[in-house]
Amino acid sequence: MNFTLFGYPKTGKTTLFNLLTGARIEVKSYDQGKKEPNARTCPVPDERLDKLSQLFPEKEKISAQMDYIDLAGVSYGGIKNESYLDYLRKADGLTHVVRGFENIEVPHHREKIDAAFDIKSIEEEIILADLLSVENRLGRLEKELEKTKSPEGIKEKEILERIKETLEKGVSVRQLSLKPAEEKIIRNFAFLSQKPLLHMINVDEQDIMLIKEPEKIYSSEEKGTCVLAFCGKIESEILELEGEDRNTFMKEYGLEEFSISRFLKSSYKLMDVITFFTVGKEEVKSWALKRNSTALQAAGKIHTDIEKGFIRAEVIQWDALLAQGSFQEARKTGSIRLEGKEYLVQDGDVLYFRHSQS
Repeated sequence: MNFTLFGYPKTGKTTLFNLLTGARIEVKSYDQGKKEPNARTCPVPDERLDKLSQLFPEKEKISAQMDYIDLAGVSYGGIKNESYLDYLRKADGLTHVVRGFENIEVPHHREKIDAAFDIKSIEEEIILADLLSVENRLGRLEKELEKTKSPEGIKEKEILERIKETLEKGVSVRQLSLKPAEEKIIRNFAFLSQKPLLHMINVDEQDIMLIKEPEKIYSSEEKGTCVLAFCGKIESEILELEGEDRNTFMKEYGLEEFSISRFLKSSYKLMDVITFFTVGKEEVKSWALKRNSTALQAAGKIHTDIEKGFIRAEVIQWDALLAQGSFQEARKTGSIRLEGKEYLVQDGDVLYFRHSQS
């Protein structure tokens, strides 16, 4: 699973990248002409995994992974640049970093701080990029259908015309109710306005309490989008501290958690992803899984051989396993249940798969 950080110049994209990944990349690098994105794969922190790991101290703890990509700033209207679009289309989710802070040493590209304006501008650019993509494909498709009226081509044209009409109204693709078969037809387009979109507003120190009320800056009710606020300057300074000093300054600024915690909660919710756990011979591991996935699909996440040889899944919630103290005790008390391949995995499930050997 990956999220790509993007937005206009001098908004704090690399600062947020550092906060999310623990990297120490110089934030001036893009101002000096750097064009290659920063990228890092990081474990997803989970207190439930930490507690399960304590129950099995002899086993290695392995977390689910998140890939972060930090793109260079893009000028107004620059999203439609094909090379930039390519990075965005490859993302599972998009993180738009928005400037909400004043700093005369870091001039704003519009000479005026207006986070709401920038959010609306980016959303409009995303819709326009999708519209251009649809129009280009429809132009080619109409020529193809003049030669051969294939059922597949006719169906694709119907769906794209519906999407075009939606985009022309300034409405994102994510607002359309598409059937699974229709989703499959348009999957390769990787429409930006269909991807989960998280707006992260980088606020001033004096506005730090807006972290708890980002809707005062911009409110979005659209499905598949979310608005959060963070103060990159203060949080970066606090993370340089250790122990009690860090806790003291967090309390002083009214911070209950760091950006990464709120980012991960929101990104998992936007992606409609849950976490399940496995305890193997050598490791305790967390896995990211699409909500409403079956036990068979979860088995496939681990290994195709387990999916092919699936017999049953032993299931227990993580906190119930902690309360029992061991799998052996959980089996004695009947706390573990057997589920078939169609069982819908729940967030926090600990799964053990019974399977035939291939």
